[in-house]
Amino acid sequence: MSPVSYSMVQPGLLRGVLLWAVAIAVVNVAWALVVDGEAVRELNDADHPFQENAPIPIQGLLGAKGPLPAVFEAEFEHLVDPTAQVGWAITSADGTRVAGWNGTVQDGSSGWEGSLPPGDYVLTCSGPDEVVAYMTLTLEPLGPMRAEGHLFATSGLIFLAFADRGIRRWLDAREVAGAGDSIPIGFRGVRPLIDEDPSLVEGQWKPPVRG
Repeated sequence: MSPVSYSMVQPGLLRGVLLWAVAIAVVNVAWALVVDGEAVRELNDADHPFQENAPIPIQGLLGAKGPLPAVFEAEFEHLVDPTAQVGWAITSADGTRVAGWNGTVQDGSSGWEGSLPPGDYVLTCSGPDEVVAYMTLTLEPLGPMRAEGHLFATSGLIFLAFADRGIRRWLDAREVAGAGDSIPIGFRGVRPLIDEDPSLVEGQWKPPVRG
């Protein structure tokens, strides 16, 4: 390859690499925004009847088995006595205590942050009738697939980049081969005899010599 053609190829190759790198970054940022999506469940509030034992079924999205990032928030509002004793607890189906809190209404809001594997859970609340409870559980359904999503997106774009380069080379090779095959075989290598004297060409017709 000549220095001129090499200098022309290098900027094009660098530009292609930069474009694919930008595409990988954009796709990974988009996946990060998607995977951070939250699903909020209202377990107790003023608009619904108070539940002392609220079931919490949790299922992984697309069959994911990993634990889901979870945030539980609880707040109590008193109607009569601000010193009323209240509390809550989250237990698994086998009775294992996952998280819990006990205190008074005037203690303010309470909560818990962690992860919950797919399964069945129960939220148990305690307190007098003169207390209104506001409880929400926020889950990230795609949380268990965070690393797999980034890996799949990056490897997929890298594969497409190499496939695109291979297809372009294959198409260029076909164009070169097609240009060569467009000339009939019987006429290849034949040099036109327009400016040559027919009498000097061997095997050509010569005019009769008159005596």
